[in-house]
Amino acid sequence: MTTTTEQGVSVQRSVTVKAGLEHAFNVFTDGFDTWWPRSHHIGKKPLMKAVIEPRAGGRCFGREPDGNDCQWGTVTTWDPPNRLVIAWQIDPSWQFEPDLSKASEVEVRFTAEAGEMTRVDLEHRHLERHGKDFEKVRVGVGGPGGWGGLLQMFGRTANVYHPSVKPVAFILAGNDSVADRAFIGVKPEDLWKRPTPQNNSMLWIYAHMATVRARMLNVLGDAYDPGLGDTFGRGAQVQDSESYPTATGPMPPSVQTVGDQLAFFALHDSYHVGQLAYVRKALGLPGVVG
Repeated sequence: MTTTTEQGVSVQRSVTVKAGLEHAFNVFTDGFDTWWPRSHHIGKKPLMKAVIEPRAGGRCFGREPDGNDCQWGTVTTWDPPNRLVIAWQIDPSWQFEPDLSKASEVEVRFTAEAGEMTRVDLEHRHLERHGKDFEKVRVGVGGPGGWGGLLQMFGRTANVYHPSVKPVAFILAGNDSVADRAFIGVKPEDLWKRPTPQNNSMLWIYAHMATVRARMLNVLGDAYDPGLGDTFGRGAQVQDSESYPTATGPMPPSVQTVGDQLAFFALHDSYHVGQLAYVRKALGLPGVVG
């Protein structure tokens, strides 16, 4: 969501992780390098390590192979495990801006919820401080490669699972990553396009995956309803795209139970994420793996 308030132009995104408050905060900060993508780097050489220094006044930077640190922000508020504020010092040309008066702010709040869950709310505000070209920054941080996708990556790393279910969780996290990449660059009018009469559209496949995940969660006692009914269930007839929702929302999380059903569940999920990659290539877009 993008808004204009007393805080200026801002982008807000949220994610809920299956982890305690302190663990979630620590993964976001001390464990920043474990989830931050190597593609998100303003330096000229490859990103080797992503760092948030754990203190007010600490630097946020990417370290390159030769030891050079490319700073992109400064910690202005350090309040573990509840709150973190960073001055975003990247200008509309995606270069470092040393003047803090021209930096926007990224506030991240961590709120404990029932069942050892933590809600993480991120607001990137005061984007107008970047000057007349601030819209470039807003589009970048609010788009497909922006904070929404980054928080999903963080969530996959922060989630805590019972050791017996970690292999399944690993498969699902990988599937989520491939699915996210499959949608990058796909035109809105192509999301419901069927490459052949024998293939479903990308959004239909994705919604079917979400529906089956939700059903499995219900079988295992963890109620989850994506609000899709039987529209995308196994054997459902493909309808005109006008009768489908315009967006399916996030994928349901996995659970801390293991067994033959979960093994089949992971196989089912992997099968359909492969379909997403196939349909993407059929639409004339580059592959997402390899």
